[in-house]
Amino acid sequence: MIKVFEERLKKHKLIAAIKEPRSIEKAIKYKDHISAVILMTGTILNVKQYVDVLQSEGLPVILHVEKIGGLQVDQHGIDIIVDYVKPFAIVTTKSSIIKRAKSKGMFVIQRVFLIDTEVYDHLLNSLEHLQSDIIEIMPSRAPDFLEKLSEVSPVPVITGGLLATAEHAKEALERGAAAVTTSNTKLWKLDFNHL
Repeated sequence: MIKVFEERLKKHKLIAAIKEPRSIEKAIKYKDHISAVILMTGTILNVKQYVDVLQSEGLPVILHVEKIGGLQVDQHGIDIIVDYVKPFAIVTTKSSIIKRAKSKGMFVIQRVFLIDTEVYDHLLNSLEHLQSDIIEIMPSRAPDFLEKLSEVSPVPVITGGLLATAEHAKEALERGAAAVTTSNTKLWKLDFNHL
C-alpha cells in the first residue's frame, strides 16, 4: 500500500480528512482527485468497516488514532490498529505512539500544531531524530514556516487546518507542501494539480 500511496500522492495533492461517516461516500465519489484519506471518525466497533470500505475503493486510509472512540491509545491499542484494523498509516501528535507504531512496521504521519516559534524551533532541532514518515503542519495558513520546513525536512511535509479555499491550497503547494489536507468536501472536487 505504500507504493500505491506514493504514486497517488505524486498524482493528487489532496488528502481528504473525513470527520463524519457521511463524508465517506463523498471521498469515494471524488477518489480520482484524492491521494488518501485521514479518517477522523468512528469507534472501536466500526472503524475497521470504514477502513475496509475506503481501502477497497483504492483509497489509502490514514487513521487518526486519537479520534477513534473507545480506543485506548497505548501499546495494546496500537497493536489492535496494526494487526486488526489495518489502515495504511496512522496520524498522531504523540511521540510515544509514533515509536510504537514504527516498531510494528506502520507508516506514520506526525501532526504538529505550530502555535508559536518555540514549537517550530523544536521541530527543526529534532529533524535528525525524526521517526515519522511524513510531517503534517497545522494550520495550513503558516506559509512562511511551511516553506522553510519543506526546504530542510528529510521527509515530505503536508499541511491542513484552516484551509478554506483553493487559493489557500495553491499557496501551500507552492510553498513546498507535498499535499494539503482538508475536511472541506467542496474542495475534494478540485484537481489540485491544476489550480
